[in-house]
Amino acid sequence: MVSSGNRIIVMGGGAWGAAITSALSQNTSLDVSCLVRDEATRDALQNGYVPRLDNMALPHPIKASCDSASLGTADMIYLVLPASASISALSQIDDFAPADCPIIHCAKGLVSDGDGPALLLPEYMETHAANRPFALLSGPSFADEVIKGLPCALVAASARLALCDEIISHFAKTHLRLYGGKDVIGVAVGGAVKNVIALAAGIAFGLGLGDNAKAALITRGLAETGRLIKALGGDAATLSGLAGIGDLTLSAAGPHSRNMAYGIALGKGEPLPPALAEGARTAPLLAQRATALAVEMPITQAVAKALAGADLKALITDLLARPAHFE
Repeated sequence: MVSSGNRIIVMGGGAWGAAITSALSQNTSLDVSCLVRDEATRDALQNGYVPRLDNMALPHPIKASCDSASLGTADMIYLVLPASASISALSQIDDFAPADCPIIHCAKGLVSDGDGPALLLPEYMETHAANRPFALLSGPSFADEVIKGLPCALVAASARLALCDEIISHFAKTHLRLYGGKDVIGVAVGGAVKNVIALAAGIAFGLGLGDNAKAALITRGLAETGRLIKALGGDAATLSGLAGIGDLTLSAAGPHSRNMAYGIALGKGEPLPPALAEGARTAPLLAQRATALAVEMPITQAVAKALAGADLKALITDLLARPAHFE
């Protein structure tokens, strides 16, 4: 069943949660509110600013609540929390929300419950919540620019195309342009791997390796992404879209990206930024998954080793010394 109601709850009051809520609130046919964990965040959003973005002003105050029971009234839930928090959030949704209420995943990464390999979000949904409708919302997007009302293009992917259509309709009256897609695996892989490759690009920048090295990392990072998409049964064409090259290009553009900024600090040997860099959590899980699948992902493996304390220059030397082959 696909929702036909107008009661939308955005679960997560961080930068991207505030941006999504603010954008959806432009559609006056929707009743949109943001579910947050603490009263300070609730009060800030309702007073028109975002704590996670240095108290950046919102274009207008947004409704917010700390009451999980409000999920029981939702017609659709946008889950805008880090991937690592998704399992507990899904449990909370199951406790309160209707069983047929669709979930729109806005995180990029893998989840692990400590039992078996880490899973992409669509894989987790298929094994743990097979009957609940879901979609992924992904693409190149900085939260502060969305809040400022600057143009942005995203992809909504789901096996249920009617659900994609409904998500697209939610943003039809906003500055966000949405495209539909059905390759949830390809979109999930693109979102997970791009964080790791952006971190690698940041390391290269921090080491002073130049723009040539950055371009090589982005290009070969896309090749790694494509190999994993193929191994997991996704569509290689997704790589050329918003969730592939689009998202990676933005995330590796400069320190505006949290993953890029994290990598730059790591490359320079400076204190690491306190802001969440999802790539730092994703790289070890992704490296393990690639090994288990026998998928060649040397950049991802190198980033995982770098995060574990390996010598950065030695890792670069090893990457350059890999056997040459035809592209």
